[in-house]
Amino acid sequence: MVDEGRRDFLKIAVAGIAGLAIGGFAGFIFGSSSSRNRILELESEIERMRAQGQKILENELRVYNWSYYIHESLLDVFSEQTGIPRDKIIYEEYEDPNYVLAKLEAGASGYDVVILPDYCVDMARKKNLLLELDKKLIPNAKFLDEKFLNLPYDPEGKYSIVYMWGSTGFAWRKGVEEVTTLEQIFNPDYGFLPKYKKKITMLEEATEVICSCKAYLGKKIEDWSDETLEEVKEVLIKQKPYLAAYAGANVYYEGLKKGTIYVAHAYNGDIVRLREEFSEVEFGIPEEGGTIWTDNFCIPKDARHVYSAHEFINFLLDPAVAAVNSQFIGYANPVKQSYDFLGEFLEDPVVYPPEEIQKKMWLIPSLTDEERRKVERLMIEVKAQ
Repeated sequence: MVDEGRRDFLKIAVAGIAGLAIGGFAGFIFGSSSSRNRILELESEIERMRAQGQKILENELRVYNWSYYIHESLLDVFSEQTGIPRDKIIYEEYEDPNYVLAKLEAGASGYDVVILPDYCVDMARKKNLLLELDKKLIPNAKFLDEKFLNLPYDPEGKYSIVYMWGSTGFAWRKGVEEVTTLEQIFNPDYGFLPKYKKKITMLEEATEVICSCKAYLGKKIEDWSDETLEEVKEVLIKQKPYLAAYAGANVYYEGLKKGTIYVAHAYNGDIVRLREEFSEVEFGIPEEGGTIWTDNFCIPKDARHVYSAHEFINFLLDPAVAAVNSQFIGYANPVKQSYDFLGEFLEDPVVYPPEEIQKKMWLIPSLTDEERRKVERLMIEVKAQ
């Protein structure tokens, strides 16, 4: 789930670190505020991987991922570890996951590993476009946090493994009333909406907005009944006059920075990036909860280098590798043992919401075609008001 704002943030990070060797980028990532012992430990772990890596049978790998969503120096390490020539590791990037699904449906996609957001995993799995993973070839899967196993879009965990995850909550400029409850966002009588009228944005993604509203109403996130959606519609119609827009990062990022927007329904990674330019912004998850979204490793059914694909997934799940990658791209990873290497990054509640908050958060549920049509109709009716 890398939107335009997230891609820009990662692009800046890549530019800042380009050309540094493996031994040097650990220090760059962790910075002077972290202990030298931690950096040395990480570098030692990378060297261990290089020394113990076994050459694999296949000599090629083709990967398709969101833009700017990996530390590309890790591809060099993977080449050294496996013996696959670096020029045979073809790493390509996409902007729209629907394009990836279209390639998978057409057959002969040409890729061995694709990174897909949760809802796309669900669609690809149901359309029989993915290969079942051989967990014996991914021993590092044992390091995954249990809460990222057997998720609703892949209930038996056969076709996907979480690569990175993030959250959806609310951002606000310092000096503005903190967003602590969805009452502020959806109930005009609470006083928050009138106070900041036309200075608030909600996300363009309809499912995000609707699920947040259902949490406000005390409904189950999985409830797509006509009765519940009618209640949601009524709330959103009452909320709409107070909004500046339904908007993505290209609007709320600059709006928060310039002061044209005070409060935004937002993705956490956009705010991680924004803080580098504008420190007067905060982010939080309301007491009722927010979305946890995931991006996932998958192997297409038509993959030609299946063993190499499993090796690559296993490599990126190594705790030390996951730590390097996660800090570089600015998103949380699901590898629990990587936390030993994360230092201050792990303590940032914008990246890793506190456990008590995470317990109240939800994954966007899988939708049937009929449910998707309901969502589309609902938002058309709301926006027509």
